[in-house]
Amino acid sequence: MPAGRGASLWAAPAGTAPNSSRERTCVFMSQENGLFARVDEQSERVDETPQVDTEKYLVVSSANVLYGVNTRYIETILTEISITWLPMLPPHIRGVINLRGAVVPILDFRLLLGQEPGEKSCTIVLDSGGVQIGIMVDEVDQTVDIEQERILPVPSQTAGDNKLVSGMCTLPNQNGTLMVLDCSLLFNGQL
Repeated sequence: MPAGRGASLWAAPAGTAPNSSRERTCVFMSQENGLFARVDEQSERVDETPQVDTEKYLVVSSANVLYGVNTRYIETILTEISITWLPMLPPHIRGVINLRGAVVPILDFRLLLGQEPGEKSCTIVLDSGGVQIGIMVDEVDQTVDIEQERILPVPSQTAGDNKLVSGMCTLPNQNGTLMVLDCSLLFNGQL
């Protein structure tokens, strides 16, 4: 068969029967064009689905308020720590701990937000570019995936009270409102 429409991409070797299994498995040019057209249609349909930008957050509580900590900052979660007190520090800095040879300052999250001191059960160690900070919280609850478009700005009347909060959203299971922490403020000294 001459090259062109319907021509085989693979020619049977001399002496092979024309209807052998080798020849039956070859793809003809007309079939190949149809296959590529179907693949192109499918890839166009895939491109039409919108990409949703989601990030994972650890839900913690402090004074009965739920806060979301972006998991990309979380180094580890500690339940028992031995804090070394240092003199002349602001009240929200409880001291430092030794974490695998690194000195990590520990912040009391309640005091940092201007709340009354309370029971702390966990310390979350955050890391940004090799700099580590620990924050003491009342409780660690769960991790949730949150679409970034669902995070809304903090209303102006509550923004001053929550200087570390960059936004808020409803939890995916409709089980409360989550205040999203701006962890970068902890690392650049804007407390």
